[in-house]
Amino acid sequence: MSPSVPLATQAAADRALVAVAGQLLDDADAVAAVLVEALLREVPEVSGDPLSTEETRRSVRAALVLLVGAWRRGAPPERVAPPPEVQFQIGVMARDGIPIGALLRIGQVAHGAFADVWDERLAGLGLRAEVLAVAMRRAHQLTFQWFTGLTRQLSAVYEAERERLARTPERVRREAVDAALSGRTVDVDALSRTAAYEFRRRHVGLVLWRDAPVLDGVPAVADPQPIFAGVSRAVADALGAAPPLVVAAASGVAWAWIALRDDPDPAELRDALEVACPPELSIAHGDPAPGLPGFRATHEDALAAAGIAMGSATPRDRVVSFAAVELVALAGGDRARARRFVARHLGPLAAAGAEPARLRATVRVHLQEHEHRGATAARLGVHPNTVSNRVRAAEELIGRPLRERSLELRVALELREQLDADFG
Repeated sequence: MSPSVPLATQAAADRALVAVAGQLLDDADAVAAVLVEALLREVPEVSGDPLSTEETRRSVRAALVLLVGAWRRGAPPERVAPPPEVQFQIGVMARDGIPIGALLRIGQVAHGAFADVWDERLAGLGLRAEVLAVAMRRAHQLTFQWFTGLTRQLSAVYEAERERLARTPERVRREAVDAALSGRTVDVDALSRTAAYEFRRRHVGLVLWRDAPVLDGVPAVADPQPIFAGVSRAVADALGAAPPLVVAAASGVAWAWIALRDDPDPAELRDALEVACPPELSIAHGDPAPGLPGFRATHEDALAAAGIAMGSATPRDRVVSFAAVELVALAGGDRARARRFVARHLGPLAAAGAEPARLRATVRVHLQEHEHRGATAARLGVHPNTVSNRVRAAEELIGRPLRERSLELRVALELREQLDADFG
């Protein structure tokens, strides 16, 4: 405490800091979203794809909860060790060859955004001007100490990981994957020998991720990468394939490929994936495709399917095929245009709320059952007259019969499910 600050003013500032710290912990998800938005906007090396963004959000949230919680317990802020999620993300940066300057930039941007959050929350308490000034000054000191300490420790983690990965098998596999995905002309046979994976065969690309369990409001920190590798091996074994190629993409995400001599039977592939996938994981897979171009294509399909699955507002299967969501992927590439498409073809039926959602669900099943009232009723567990009433209500909302432009209606219904947050 500065000797020039009256005791009463300092005490009021301390109470304000404690109050804001409580707010930050209560609103950890919202605060993490603000910091992630700043990182995506200002640091090009921070990936904006859905899976990577979710990993970044989890890491930022874990760091936020740890830092604020440690301060409330009286721990020296500059000595708080970074959480395992963040350390793993830094390891991924090292493996991907992202320069350490990007790490320093992440620290600067996160520091600035976090300081802004403190200022905004303190300003919202209605404090006297002199109390607000003291509280803000102390908040800035805390955030500087936190991020200086974190950046120093994470830089050490980065350098240690770079040294460890100099020529490990993991690094070799990752370099081979990067070369295969780059689109550059490569020696396929040499690449196959390097990665111990046959790039000339037909490939099924997988994206595996953990639907992270939460313990006391904090995501679990156990490393799922060995589980991802084991699941991928189990799928390859079930299909009679050689060992898969598996690389870590983020702390809770892995990419994998299975090389096959022939296209697998779709039912056998799905059975193998469902049997191998434990309850806490999800898997998205692309369509089988041959050679090096197929290696890239099936991976891109799997990434697209994973992004759609993670953004879904409704319960979904743990195994998601690109074939099942391909139409949504094609139509939903431009989010703003997709919203307009949904609004144009669904009208008021796209609105938020329980009743529009019930009508949309009925219409989806009704179209899938070729507008057979009895089959729709059986699937939904309702009376056929209820189906008729709901269909009639939906047609009034969209302003035309369901059979008119039914393909556009089907696509709009699928997109509406994926864009649920846009219509809240």
